[in-house]
Formats: sequence, structure tokens, C-alpha cells
Amino acid sequence: MNRYAPIFFLIFILFTQRLAADTVELENGKVIVGAILSETESAVVISKQGGDFVYSISRERIRNIRKSTEGEIVRQRRAEQKTYLVDKKVDEIKKGELDAYRKERYKTQVENAKKARGRIKIKFADGRFGVVDALINKNGTSKLLVDTGASMVVITRAAANRLGIEVVDDMGKISVVLADGSMTKAIPVVLDSVKVGHSEVKNVKAAISETSPGDGLDGLLGMTFLRYFHVKLDSNENCLVLEKY
Repeated sequence: MNRYAPIFFLIFILFTQRLAADTVELENGKVIVGAILSETESAVVISKQGGDFVYSISRERIRNIRKSTEGEIVRQRRAEQKTYLVDKKVDEIKKGELDAYRKERYKTQVENAKKARGRIKIKFADGRFGVVDALINKNGTSKLLVDTGASMVVITRAAANRLGIEVVDDMGKISVVLADGSMTKAIPVVLDSVKVGHSEVKNVKAAISETSPGDGLDGLLGMTFLRYFHVKLDSNENCLVLEKY
């Protein structure tokens, strides 16, 4: 006898047990559905569907036996294969949804962490790179050019007059360093507050200048404000990014 025959026989039984749906109807009206493993003149051995129990039933107790046809087994096997493919597809969809959820959750967590650190994005005013609207003394806005090279906040005299900032001319002038390394003379003042976006600094040292740094500009947003933040000028998103230290 071929030494592999028992293995093939076992595989056949397992496949039959899983795929076949033989039916044994008993005289008392009960029906057992499973896979018939063997038959003799006196008894029938059937494995109940699911493989939990194996019954040896006397022929005298059996009213009728219906065996699965080869076509039924093939159809059942195809149905199981289709179910497997559907389940696999569902699992893939679930995995995709889970991955998307995780990515969205991570994005939310990053945004929340940025907010917790005080990271704020401020769109440039009128689309002009580096220009932001700054609320001065909670009294009015001025268009300031972000200048990390400027030693302090600088406001033009015209803007100061518009905002009601008191300028004392006889206080003397101070030298203010600009981004290009040049120096300008200006009158020192202390602003109650400067607010850009949601970022606010109080008691800001500033200087009042007679000249504007550019067309339509009211001054410079210098280091007496910016020193409290990590500063980034984002050209891709056209905004100023401020993150508290």
C-alpha cells in the first residue's frame, strides 16, 4: 500500500467533513446534518456539521439518508471560496479605513500639539509676502513688515498719530538697526500691546520713525515682539508662523 494513502484519505475525510452536507433522517423525526464517514450493513457513522460530534447510528433507527452530490460539493466549495474573497476584500477595506483614521487622528494630534505649544499661522496681509496686520494698543491695525533684523518694532509717525500714540519729540532719538544693517534715528515709545493673529505681547518697546519702510507700510515688526517666538516665513502657505518658546 502506498505510504501516502492514509494521508490522502485523511485529507479527503477532512475536506468531505467540511464541504459535504449529508443528511440522516431518524425514525423519531430528528435530522442530523454532517458528513457520512463510513457505512456498514448495520450502522452509519456521521460527523455532525461543525465536526464537534461523531455519531454511529444503527440502521434500524434510520428512516432516510440523503448524500451530497458531487455537484453540491463543488458549488459549496465555490461558495466558500467566494465568501473567503468577499471577507478578504472587507478586511482590506477595513484596513484601509483604519489606516485613514489613524492618519487623520495623527494629523489632529499634531495640530493639537502645535496649538498647545502656541504655534499660530497668520496669513500675509493682502497677499504681500512678509506683511502682517498688527493690532496696536487694541486701538487699530497697522501693516507691518516682519523684520527679524530690526532691533525693535518701528512705527511711522503717521501711523502713530492715527492710533493715538503719544510721541514726545524732546525725549531724544535712539538708533534702530534695520535688517540690511543700516541705522535710523527714531523716537522711543512703549506700546501697551502688539497683537498679531492670536499672539500678543504687552509692554513692547518701539520706535517712531519719520519714514516708511515701503509703499503702504506702517512700519516694521521687529525683535522686541518677535523675540518671544520661533519665527518662520512660509512662502508655500503664504503666512507667518509664530511658535512660543
